Amino acid sequence: MKKNSIYLILLLLCLLPVTARANGKMPIIAYWGVPDYATSDEAFRTFSECGFTVSLYPYSSYDKLLKACKIAEKYGVGIIGNCPELHSKTTTVARTLKQENGFFGYLIQDEPTVPQMRQQQQLISRIKTTDSTHCFYINLLPFYNPAWIEPSTKAKNYPEYLKAAAATSCQQISFDHYPVTTNGIRPTWYQNLEMVRNESLSSGKPFWAFVLSTAHDVPFNEGNYYPVATLSSLRLQIYSNLAYGAQAIQYFTYWNPGENDKWHYHDAPVTTSGKKTNTWYVVQQMNQELKTTAKLFYGAKVTSVKHMKVIPQGCSKQTSIPVNLSSLKIVSSKGAVISQFEKNGHIYLAVVNKDLQASMRLLVKAKNSTPRQLTKKLLEKSMKSYYDIDAGDILLFRLS
Repeated sequence: MKKNSIYLILLLLCLLPVTARANGKMPIIAYWGVPDYATSDEAFRTFSECGFTVSLYPYSSYDKLLKACKIAEKYGVGIIGNCPELHSKTTTVARTLKQENGFFGYLIQDEPTVPQMRQQQQLISRIKTTDSTHCFYINLLPFYNPAWIEPSTKAKNYPEYLKAAAATSCQQISFDHYPVTTNGIRPTWYQNLEMVRNESLSSGKPFWAFVLSTAHDVPFNEGNYYPVATLSSLRLQIYSNLAYGAQAIQYFTYWNPGENDKWHYHDAPVTTSGKKTNTWYVVQQMNQELKTTAKLFYGAKVTSVKHMKVIPQGCSKQTSIPVNLSSLKIVSSKGAVISQFEKNGHIYLAVVNKDLQASMRLLVKAKNSTPRQLTKKLLEKSMKSYYDIDAGDILLFRLS
C-alpha cells in the first residue's frame, strides 16, 4: 500500500466520529452560535442560511441543550454544547445525547491550562464509557507572545502545551488566534500555525482553526483591537488556515456575546437581540465560497507550506518550483503562502495573498499541459501566464 494511502486512512480514522456527523463535509462552526435563550426555528433557519453547520454554546440546562439539538437537526445543524447536568448526571445525559442526530459534540473547556486539561480528561473518560461516537471539544490558547505562554498555560513552551492537548481523548486539536488587528497582522500568527501543524502531523490528529467575525475592544480605552470583519480579512484567515491543513473552520462569534467588564463586542453577524447586521451578509458570502472550496482541502494531505517574499518567524521560504511548473513568482510587498497538498491521487497548489489592502500578481509558467487552474467552484480552466489575486484571497491549481 502506498504511503499516501496509509496517511489518508489514518486521517479518516481520526476524523471518523466528526465526519459521520458532518456528512463528510468540513464543519463550519460558530463559537457562540445560537444561544439557549434564543433557541427557535427562526434562529436556526437564519443560522443555516448564513452557511454554518455547527453551533457551539454552553447551555444553562440539559433541557435547553436537548431542545436545541432537536430544532437544529431540522436545519442540518449540529450542536457542540454542555450543561451543568453533564457533570452531575454524566451517564444519563450522555446516553440521551448519543441518540440525538442534532448533537455534534461535547464542549469540555475553552483555553485551559495543562493541569486543567488533565483534569478534564476525567470527565471525557466518564462520557466515553457511554458515548464514544461524538467529538470532545477543548480549544487552546493562542501563541501571541512567548513570554506569555508559561504563566497562561502552565507549560514550559507552546509545543509542550500542544502535546498536552494531543494527549487527551479529543479527536482534534483546536486553537484560536486572531491575527487581524488595528495595528496590522500579528507577527506570531504563521508561527502558531506552523507549531499546530507540526503537532497535528506528529499526533495524527487533525487541527481546527479560527477566524474572527466579531469586532471587539476594551471600553473607554485606546490601543490595538480587533476591527470589523471584511471579506478580505475573513479570506486571509480562512484560506491561510486551509493552506496549513485545517480540517474545520470556526468563527468567533456568530451571536454577539454581549457586554462585559473586559470586552466591548460589536458588529457581530447577529446582535444580542437576534437581528442581522451587515457582518452577517459578509460572513454568508464567505461561507458560500468556503463550502465549495473546502471540499478540496477536507481530507487532503498538505505536503509543504512555505512563504514567498516576506518570511514570518518560524516559517520557511519557498525555494523549489512545484511539479510540472517551470517558474513561480509574485509581485507583492506582503508576500504569499504557498501550499502543496495531495488528494485522490492528484497534486494541488494553493497560493494565498497575505496582503489585506492590495491585490498580488502571480507569474507562473507550466512545463506541460497537465497543470490546470481551479476556480473556487473547483472547475478546471486553462493556465494563464499571470493572475491578479485579490487582497487576502486564494488561487488554486491542479498540478498533476
